[in-house]
Amino acid sequence: MRKEFKISLRRPEHTIVSLFIFLFYISFIESFSLLLITAGIVITYSIITCDNKAFIRLTKSVLPFVFLLILPTVIRYILTGTWMDLDFTMMIIGKILISAILLGTIVSRHSALYLVEGILNLGLPPLFNRILALTFRYFHMVHEDVKIGRKALTSRGINERKGLSSLSIFGEWIGGFFLKSTHHSDMVFNAMKSRGFQGEAREEGIKNKRLIMEAGMLIALLAVVLIIDWKV
Repeated sequence: MRKEFKISLRRPEHTIVSLFIFLFYISFIESFSLLLITAGIVITYSIITCDNKAFIRLTKSVLPFVFLLILPTVIRYILTGTWMDLDFTMMIIGKILISAILLGTIVSRHSALYLVEGILNLGLPPLFNRILALTFRYFHMVHEDVKIGRKALTSRGINERKGLSSLSIFGEWIGGFFLKSTHHSDMVFNAMKSRGFQGEAREEGIKNKRLIMEAGMLIALLAVVLIIDWKV
């Protein structure tokens, strides 16, 4: 109980900085031995952390990219009979899968909102923060509008139409969707204005000394691991 309480006290910006550093570390790995060790650590972390132990499901979002990477290699083997650049392809695929498992574990352990809060606390440019916050906050609303629109078109027999006869209907739907988006944007702006928003964000920088120290120590540790791996 005490351990869980300590974990919950970890601020989101600490988690997001550690995540970025570790993802950069994964991108710099050059040997399969270190890649396998890193994969073992990430998978173990995922199994211990996630309530659902099926860490394989966390890779579903990147499987299309993996397929697109493998396809040219398979086609080249069929045409030439050689596995050219197979090591490079497998290294990229391994990095993608490990990164997907790590990112999926963090999101399932906390939430996407937790990660967004961490980014907003880093002291990035205010314009970037506003775009990120609004995009995340109202993505679900736009997604629901699109889903409702698709259901309405399906119920009116859009799937039974053939050829170019459906283009005018899609045009009307897209036009109506943008009009509705304009209405939503007015509602959002009025809601922000009523809460005191004046078009300017607070100017905040990274002043957390503990965050800087932890990030520096993690970077130094992973840099040593990479240097040893490159020399070996």
